[in-house]
Order: sequence, then structure tokens, then C-alpha cells
Amino acid sequence: MHTPLKAEHQQHGAQWREWLGENVPGSYGDTSAEYSALRQGAGVIDLSVLGKLRITGDDRITYLQGQLSQDILPLQTAGVGAYSCLLKPTGQMLSDMVLFATEDAVIVLTPPHTVQTVRERLEQFVIMEDVEIEDVTHRLAVLHVAGKRANEALASLSLQTQVALWHGQTVLWQEQPLHAVRTDRCGDLGYDLIISVEMAKDLWRGLLDAGVRPVGYEAWNIRRVEAGIPLFGIDMDETTIPLEAGLGERAISFTKGCYTGQEVIHRIYSRGHTNRSLVGLRLNEDVLPSYRAPISTSDREDVGWVTSAVRSLALGMPIALGYLRNEYIAPGTVVTIRQEPSPVPAEVTTLPFVEPSRA
Repeated sequence: MHTPLKAEHQQHGAQWREWLGENVPGSYGDTSAEYSALRQGAGVIDLSVLGKLRITGDDRITYLQGQLSQDILPLQTAGVGAYSCLLKPTGQMLSDMVLFATEDAVIVLTPPHTVQTVRERLEQFVIMEDVEIEDVTHRLAVLHVAGKRANEALASLSLQTQVALWHGQTVLWQEQPLHAVRTDRCGDLGYDLIISVEMAKDLWRGLLDAGVRPVGYEAWNIRRVEAGIPLFGIDMDETTIPLEAGLGERAISFTKGCYTGQEVIHRIYSRGHTNRSLVGLRLNEDVLPSYRAPISTSDREDVGWVTSAVRSLALGMPIALGYLRNEYIAPGTVVTIRQEPSPVPAEVTTLPFVEPSRA
């Protein structure tokens, strides 16, 4: 999937990088200023490479309720959204996703590399139900607007901003449907704006005219790691049980009826813990460890691994996300990241590293 905004990005000096198999704007030349926009002003990130499904039919809500980890029944009301997981029978993840209900459909946003998996799995169990699943990845664009001034920017587009997390609205913007759902991709106040690819350029320019700054994936990555938000394809994969990644409150309903993987999730929930957990790591040297660099302690060789590492602009030091066996997740635990050419000492800390501003 190529963004429909490539020319716009190049006009603003985009420096391209690879992200989950896609080419995306890494930065526009000043990652620090882009980061500041996400924290203090308003920034826009082009997320058009995300996978997108449109699910229709009279049985779409009850069908999704039996497939996904989150309670989907509230999506019977247009303007309601959710964050959820699609699981294997073993409780491990196939994908995470954001869902948003319109009057006649549910729009699903997935990581770019899982959209086909999600579609095939959801189609697999449709028998007599009135459900249609359509891949609209190449027809829709997604822009994420975040920061303290995000509400002002959306107000300039005549969008209501006093909505709860995972809620939103659909409006006509320049006579075309514009879906806006509040999400927490940066940890801070933010909205996914979903619009046709034909209108993406006009929306992008409208946001920039309202004072919103283009933000690349490098600034976004720093902010989401500071906020302790795991990303599927980097911090989570098909071996991850969502409770290991701390998604219990965000993505799972423990009171709904049956769905694939529920038995394993409830067994772990009843036991009270997983065998490993996603943690924050403060690095004691100015080195960014590589993806899946192994972690050890003084008494055990293999206690976990690193998933994401960035230089925190808020803390002025390198930090990382990673998984550790639960015996070693207490804050203050000293660990060693085995990184060439020399090991990197680190200390376990609670997440988030930096408290989000979701007001």
C-alpha cells in the first residue's frame, strides 16, 4: 500500500524509512520539533499504510462479538469504536485492530501486514450469517492527529472533539464522509481521521493550514515508547498473548460470551499472571540495543528480550520496551542487555515512562 500523499510528503522534505514492510516518512528533517508538536502542539501522521476492512450486513455486530476479544455490542450505535485483538485458539494474537461503527458498517484498521490474515480468518466462520467483509485498504486514507492542540485543529474541520476514547463521529467534509475516532496511538490526545484517498490531499492541506505540523514515524515511535504502548509487528507478534503485553484493560472484555481464545485468556486471568510481561527498561549507557537483543541477570542467562529502543526526548536518555520473565519484572531490578560490542546495563521501570496527556 502506497500513501496517496507521497508528493505532499516529498514537498515537506520527507526522509523515507521502512516500517512493517512499508515505506513511510521517517521524519521531515527535525524529529525533535515533530515530537514537540505531538506533545505541546498538534501533529499529523500519515497512517494510510494501515490495512482497512469494511464489514457490512445485519449480523455484523453479533458475528464480530463471537470473534474478537473486546465487547463489540456497543458498536451497534454509530460513532462507537473499540480496540480489540483477533486470537488463535491458543490465546496468541493474530492481530490487533481499531474498530469504528458507522450507520451501515464497521470499519476495521489493522497493521499493514495482517489485513489479509484478519480478512481470511473473519471470513472463515461466516456460514449463514448476513456478513460481508471487504478489503478497502486502497480506497481509504488514515491521518492521525495528536497533541494538546488537536481539538483546535479538528474544530477547524467542524468536528466534535468532546468524545471519549474509542468514540467518534462521521461528518460530511467537502461533501465526502469523514470518520473521526479518538485513539491513543501516541498515548496522548489523538484522533484517527478516515477519508477516501481522493480527499486525502485536501484533508492534509486543511490540517496544515490549521497549524498542524507533519510528523514522521521516528517522532511517533519515540512518543509511543515513552507512553508504553506496544505495536503489533514489533512489540507483539503471533506468539504473544495479549495479557503479556498489558492489553487486558485496553483490548479484552472479561465479561462477554465466547470467542476464539477466550478459554486460555480466562485461565490466565484467573491464575492472576502470565509467565512473562512487557516492561520498561532505562538504559544506563547511550546505546540503543537491537531488536530482540537478549536480556540476562546475574543469576540467569536468558530472562527476556528487547523489542523497541529509542532515545527519549522527554527523559534525555535511552529507554526500551522488552519482555521479562515475571520473576524479574519488579521496578529497580538490574538486568544486562547482551549487545555487541559490549553489554548494556539497564534497570526495570514501570510503564509508562512519561505519563500521557489525554485531556
